[in-house]
Order: sequence, then C-alpha cells, then structure tokens
Amino acid sequence: MNRRLVPALSAIALMIGLPAAAQDFSSIGTQYMDFGSSMMSVGQMNNVLGSTVQRGGRARSTTARPAPGASLSAQQRNAAAANTRYRPSPAVSTRVRGQFADFVAKRDPANGERLRQAVQQKDLLGAWEKHVAVDGLRRGDVADAMTAYWVQNWQIANNVPFANRAQVQGVRGQVSQALGSNPAFGRLDDAGKQEMAEVFMLNFVAQGSAFSDANAKKNTTLSRQLSEAAVARFRNEMSIDLRQLKLTEAGFVR
Repeated sequence: MNRRLVPALSAIALMIGLPAAAQDFSSIGTQYMDFGSSMMSVGQMNNVLGSTVQRGGRARSTTARPAPGASLSAQQRNAAAANTRYRPSPAVSTRVRGQFADFVAKRDPANGERLRQAVQQKDLLGAWEKHVAVDGLRRGDVADAMTAYWVQNWQIANNVPFANRAQVQGVRGQVSQALGSNPAFGRLDDAGKQEMAEVFMLNFVAQGSAFSDANAKKNTTLSRQLSEAAVARFRNEMSIDLRQLKLTEAGFVR
C-alpha cells in the first residue's frame, strides 16, 4: 500500500496541537546538522548507514564467513538481527526531550520559548509512532527509528511524496543488518539505544513537519532550502549523496 510519508506529517502538527509548530520548525529543518550531531548517535549513524548502501541493496557485514562448503550456522544467519530493541526509561526521554527543546530554542530565538514549551508539553514521540505504524515501524527499536529518519530525508532530498511499506522494510533490513555487524552498537545498553533512537525520532518530526508545511503553503523557496539541507546533512555527516540513491524493495541502491 502506498502512503504519503512526508507531506502527511502536517497532520502531526494538528494532531499534537503544536502552536504553529510546522512553520517554526522550518528553522530546524534548514539546518545542515541535526540535533544530536555532537552526540555519539550521529557518529554511530555514520558507521552504520555508510555501510548499508551496496549494489543490490545489501549491507556489508563483518560477520565471520563459513568455510567453503559449510552452511551458515543459526548464529551467523541471525547476526544481522542483533537486538535493536530497548527497554525505555522515562528519565532518558525527559533528558533527550530537554536537550531537543534547548536545541530548537537556540536555533530560532524569535520563537524559542514557544517551541520549547511545545516540545516539553506535547508527545512528539507518540506522534512519530502513530505516523510510521503503517510501515510496520514501532517505538522502542533503534533500527525502526533510523529507518524512518533515513527514508524521510531521502524523500525530502528528492521531493518524493510516496513510499510503500515494502520499500521502508527493505531499508529496515539494511539498517538492522548493519547494526548487527557493528561492535560499537552491540556494546550499547538500553539507555544508549534509547537516546540514539529518540534523537532520530525528534529530528524526523522537526524536519518532516517543516517540509510538509512548506509544501502545503507552496513555498517553493523554503521547500528547496529544506531539500538542500537534507542533502547536505547526509553528505557532510556520512559522505552519502541522497540524490544518487534509489529506493527499492531491497532498500537503497546506487
């Protein structure tokens, strides 16, 4: 089933009652760096996402290969499916939400206090979860948060309004496999996984809401700025050109 991933985010602002949130988030969406770019999460993302885009949509794996003629063990087959779930802690969510509120307030001082209150008072993570559920993504999973973030940035960069569940799940498979083969990710505890996931979720809401609002208002100048910002974020942080990727049911391919 096709669904309108990015523009539908305008409904998020209405659903959670953000006061002019989509409009105000434009100052965040045009940033060339994400909230959390100075945190471990983006460094981890660089390693993970940068390893996933291979011809044929397969991620590079560092899992040991079996000897010629030997079959893969269950452990090897499931190495890509490392535990990307985490047990959420309200304390971690409170901390990340507070950091995000500070981030948006500093990036847009004119609307800083209003944005700070909206971030602190509204359930942005719940809104994220309701929006991505149609693609089989859920809260409490790092791979799901990273997948939604990456697909949305690709859509913004390429001005592609539709993505289907099979395509999104293809990307999720790439992300899950890359996380499973990444030793640094394997050492994260629940709090580290949660922080990483919620950083992606909050960036998703801010950037997507801004792009949705610009498109709804037919503000082509702002839409173009947001699109270029998405391209720059991935180029600067991951050396990936989103406009050179194709979204398929096998995930992203060059």
